[in-house]
Amino acid sequence: MSNSYGFGGDEIKEESSWRYPLVIFFSTLILCAIFLYHYVGPGYDEIQGTTPKPTISEEQISLTVGDVAFQVPANYTVYPRDRRGGARDSLTLYALWPTMNGYTPARRSEFIDNDPDTRRIDIIVDQRSSVFSEERRLETLYLPHTVDKAGQQSDYGLVKFEFKSGGGGEDMQTNGYSDKDMFVTEDADGGTIVIFCFKEHEINVIPPECWREFDFSEGTTVRFLFKKAYLPEWQKINAEVQRFLYGIADIG
Repeated sequence: MSNSYGFGGDEIKEESSWRYPLVIFFSTLILCAIFLYHYVGPGYDEIQGTTPKPTISEEQISLTVGDVAFQVPANYTVYPRDRRGGARDSLTLYALWPTMNGYTPARRSEFIDNDPDTRRIDIIVDQRSSVFSEERRLETLYLPHTVDKAGQQSDYGLVKFEFKSGGGGEDMQTNGYSDKDMFVTEDADGGTIVIFCFKEHEINVIPPECWREFDFSEGTTVRFLFKKAYLPEWQKINAEVQRFLYGIADIG
């Protein structure tokens, strides 16, 4: 930049000819970077780890849920958020029935999609928030809303219960159960097992699933879900899910 003087002695400053081209260049560069990030950069879901990205890696991830420490093989997760170690409130794992294997590229559709006959089992470990045991929930929360508290003997060693349909009046509160059937039995030690299944309809927006929730430790509960087509194999599924969890957990 050079200086000169005009009439009256006023100083005239001559600015560099490079200034404006440089400003335009860097402004364009910043705009291009923003444009590229918007279209090809990671989105909010990816940053949060909620975009499905299964992996074939068997790397062990150290984490804790409640009072239980886990060593989780990475290929049993679908979402990156579940591959973050440390303390957490919840963990979701996926295994393929009946082998209980983790993810492989050949089985990608079964891990990602939600087809009615998918063999994927969802295993959700949560920090325990309820003081009710499985048996207490049955007696206090579920049976009072059933049509027949004695139930009816069903297949696969289960007793089936149907819920009152919520249509108004005193039955209004049962709306949360009316689209489900409940199946009850005992385990080898005389403990209570409660399995819920969505009823099948001609048009199912979501393929009907079954699930069981049980206490895994004093500080954690487990809920596992499987497609209703595999209800005849519930005993094996129940046993294998627990075997799998005890294999990756350290509960003292």
